[in-house]
Amino acid sequence: MKKQLFAAITVAALALPMLAQAQAENIYIGGSLGRSELSVSAPESKSEQNKTSYKIYAGYDFNTNFGVQAGYADFGSMKVNEYTDNVKVDSTAFYAAATASLPLNTQFSLFGKLGASRNQTKVKSNDMDGLSDKQKKTSVVIGFGLNYAISKNLAAIAEYENFGKTFKIDGGATIKAHTMSAGLRYKF
Repeated sequence: MKKQLFAAITVAALALPMLAQAQAENIYIGGSLGRSELSVSAPESKSEQNKTSYKIYAGYDFNTNFGVQAGYADFGSMKVNEYTDNVKVDSTAFYAAATASLPLNTQFSLFGKLGASRNQTKVKSNDMDGLSDKQKKTSVVIGFGLNYAISKNLAAIAEYENFGKTFKIDGGATIKAHTMSAGLRYKF
């Protein structure tokens, strides 16, 4: 009995580092820089502004086709001049998504993602009243893009993401966020 227990512990001790290394090979981190489009849609008007955005994320690939990803995106600041009031809009998001990948060859693959985004938008008026509002909204995040493997561990990414509604204003106006970005992803 003691020999069997010792053998089981020895096998487990030898197998755990190899198992941990195999699992770590499926983990990746990345970052992207790009342009966000923040659009304000009201019943009688529409306003859009493109701003510099960035995103950091981490993910895990179950296999070559399916995985999960979570990250943080900053859509930048938007300034709206509505009836001489200067209004500043800051919008960010935390997201989690399931990913699917379609390898085209050894270097290129297409990918898509579908998940949930927790968007936070702060709206601040610079008028005499100094009114401000902050909302958190949960929305669907949809994305797709192209992955180019530079090496075994490093890839270049180009993608489009739609984070949905980030803010709802009384009277039916909404703010939505979309991004187009390029970045690098490192797989362990």
